[in-house]
Amino acid sequence: MYRAMETKRSAEQLSRDAQRKRRKQTKAEAKDGGQWERCMFRVMRKNRYCNISRVPGSLFCGNHLPDNDAAMSKKSQKFKAATRRRVPCPVDASHTVYEYDLAKHVLVCNRVKDADTMKKLPYYSHNINSGSHCSGKEEVKAADIEEPAVEKEEDGNEHSTPSAQEQQGIIDKLQAIDFADLRKRIETSYASCVGELALEKLHHNCCGQLFEEKKKAGASKSVLRHIEQQASIIGHMEKMKLLEDPNAAFVELGAGRGMLSLALAQMYPDCLYVLIDRAHTRGKADRFIGGDGKGDEATKESLSTLRAKIDIRHLNFAGMQEILDKPVVCMSKHLCGVATDLSLRAIAQTLPEPNSDKDIPSEGTTASVSSSFQGLAIALCCHHVCAWEDYVNPEFFQAQGFKPEEFELLTSMTSWTTCGMGLEGDAVQHILGIR
Repeated sequence: MYRAMETKRSAEQLSRDAQRKRRKQTKAEAKDGGQWERCMFRVMRKNRYCNISRVPGSLFCGNHLPDNDAAMSKKSQKFKAATRRRVPCPVDASHTVYEYDLAKHVLVCNRVKDADTMKKLPYYSHNINSGSHCSGKEEVKAADIEEPAVEKEEDGNEHSTPSAQEQQGIIDKLQAIDFADLRKRIETSYASCVGELALEKLHHNCCGQLFEEKKKAGASKSVLRHIEQQASIIGHMEKMKLLEDPNAAFVELGAGRGMLSLALAQMYPDCLYVLIDRAHTRGKADRFIGGDGKGDEATKESLSTLRAKIDIRHLNFAGMQEILDKPVVCMSKHLCGVATDLSLRAIAQTLPEPNSDKDIPSEGTTASVSSSFQGLAIALCCHHVCAWEDYVNPEFFQAQGFKPEEFELLTSMTSWTTCGMGLEGDAVQHILGIR
């Protein structure tokens, strides 16, 4: 039996070899006779020519177009430049697409679908939290929402890092100005407005068990540091008496996976938790917040958790029925850059008074902070992605003797204390002439 099967396989192999030999012979005859219309690039590893169709005006396909201009026609050069050139997506500039595929990509881009879904939310009001102190600011049409690259809320990329081009641009600007004068004004303002910053690291029992479990499991210092940071934030919230109301709604801004809410829910499972983030998350922690974590349908219906997938720029608390008539406590860990300004504006301008039928406020409306607002706990980071047009207190900035065009310089310099300039070499200090 096995011998018969082996004989059959051998016959099939011989047949395939014969077919392959005939195909090679046909291709060779076509090349010799000048009738080969495929790519002339020889694939050395396979000992044959590429079988892909040629680019018009060239002897090669699009993958094998040579860089030597003398070996290419002008038509081929244009084809290669057009097909290989990548351009920013007009919907979301954070990713790029091939220029020839742009029209098709816009129709299927996930950000378009996300924007359409977001606009249907009852608490969506277009650009309601955007700044209004820049005369040149124009409102973007709802159909063409383009999220600025400066808004970094996604938990997957916790900290934003400026590109090499951005860093070089800042250095060029600093070299072009009187840096000694700018430094003097910064130091004067810092001494009068900030002074000595007190470092107070607190703890809370809700993170104690998790910390010990991770430590015994051999977790990295980075994982343990995050748990300590969560414990300190919650500890400060307890110190400011923000955890005393059992009916409170805890709103986590830029929530990402919602780990801060998950930590808090270990001791306060009956409170409402609202997780706000514009990025995609798998929601693995959501079902453990406010429930027993079993994940069955009955549990899911009883969970006191709301996941709001919306950009804080368009967040209108007045349309969020779940938090109406509840004491509201806002919190965040790593709310990067401009997202902090947008959050402050959302709290101050859109949070309604309890037991009121407040209409959705229009852009530019000034209102006092709602009495339902209990407090705010935010761990700030990534100041270099703040934006002047959305900054919440431009009057204060200018009152310190700074100009609007210097805002970008100051925000980029906020990270200098942790960027390693004190290490041996001091390359940045040497370039800028800092002593």
